[in-house]
Amino acid sequence: MDQVRCLSPNGVRRFQRYLKNLREGDRAKPPKHLLTDERFSRALTLGDVRVEMRDFSSRREFVEYVDGCFRTAGCNEDVDEPGVWEWLSLYYIDATCPPDRQGKRRPGADGRHLMNDTDARRRNRHLLRGPYMLYRRHGPDGRLDLLLEAPLHVHRIASTHIAERPRIFGSSGALMAANRMYFDQAAGKPRRGYSDDESGLRAFCKHLNNLPDCFDLTDMSADTIMALLPDQFEKWMAHDAAAEQIADVRQWCRDLHTEDPPFDDRQLAQNLGDLLEEIDKRPLTERQSRVRSEFFRSGVLGAYESRCAISGMDLTHATSDGSAIYEVESAHIIPVSRGGRDLIQNGLALNRTLHWAFDLGMIWIDAHFRVSVSDEVERDRRNAWLNQFRGLPLRVPRIDGHHPHPDALRWHARNVAGVR
Repeated sequence: MDQVRCLSPNGVRRFQRYLKNLREGDRAKPPKHLLTDERFSRALTLGDVRVEMRDFSSRREFVEYVDGCFRTAGCNEDVDEPGVWEWLSLYYIDATCPPDRQGKRRPGADGRHLMNDTDARRRNRHLLRGPYMLYRRHGPDGRLDLLLEAPLHVHRIASTHIAERPRIFGSSGALMAANRMYFDQAAGKPRRGYSDDESGLRAFCKHLNNLPDCFDLTDMSADTIMALLPDQFEKWMAHDAAAEQIADVRQWCRDLHTEDPPFDDRQLAQNLGDLLEEIDKRPLTERQSRVRSEFFRSGVLGAYESRCAISGMDLTHATSDGSAIYEVESAHIIPVSRGGRDLIQNGLALNRTLHWAFDLGMIWIDAHFRVSVSDEVERDRRNAWLNQFRGLPLRVPRIDGHHPHPDALRWHARNVAGVR
């Protein structure tokens, strides 16, 4: 077993020079001395991690092995210390850049072996780090087959288009949907034509990336994501064993699509509001109910333009792909567990703290759409922060039909806040 180290900046430069020479036709042996020479590498500060030289049949086999080695050494967080992935790429050079029959190695772009790209979206192109980060975020189940079935040195379009879009890279539902549509489980490889420009994986990633920010893909199910795809993706749905179970949901979603996405949050909220009204009249299966719940969340955020209805707070984190993650959440006025419905009129966009206080009845909205504060706030100085919102007018959606329903607000005041 060999101790994992990190290539120093000087070692990375030497490795980069070796890759450049390979592309120019050089057939020199890999500079393995860089791995242990103190002038070109240093100890890994995260712990004493040991690996062995071995073959890997796929990316999955590699990430399961190396993650196990990290965990055995006590590294339970993501391992991303500078120089470690360059060290591993050189150590496993016969797997990441194997010689062909003539003894020639073809390394491809530097980004497949080095971490020197300043654009974070391209750092997951690394042949070892990219699969490892996917595995760390999404676990060992089948949703990653499309990305992890290939040999280590093979860089398919799935790696490029998903790795460069953090919004999709971080969505278990999107990865599962892509797997269900484009990966042939029986054959153990991507389906023929999955790289088709019109309806293949590129188009899938582009469509999801263009959805308005109120669609938070992070916690969205594969069913909901597949339901949001327009008709051009229909042929890929036929490969999914569960497609029939969401066929009705996909039919509901036809009116959500526009010819030239992306469309804005308010337009989406209007479309989702109409859809939720229609769905509310139908008996639903458990899977359909989950899709409806996720549409409710997106519809409320769209109606309130991802801004808290009480505080006006619209904290957002801009991701490296240009999309945004908002701090506000969709709150039910009447909880579903107590007969509430997934309709925009039964929802409020609230920041996390006010959502918590609203659900506990520490705050409520009166008949004049003004914020009221419970007497409990006066009894405990720790809750005095909520007093700043007393009497403030509620920020309502621009679409009148999306304003909170007075009956729902009265129910909340009476049954949650205890107002008599």
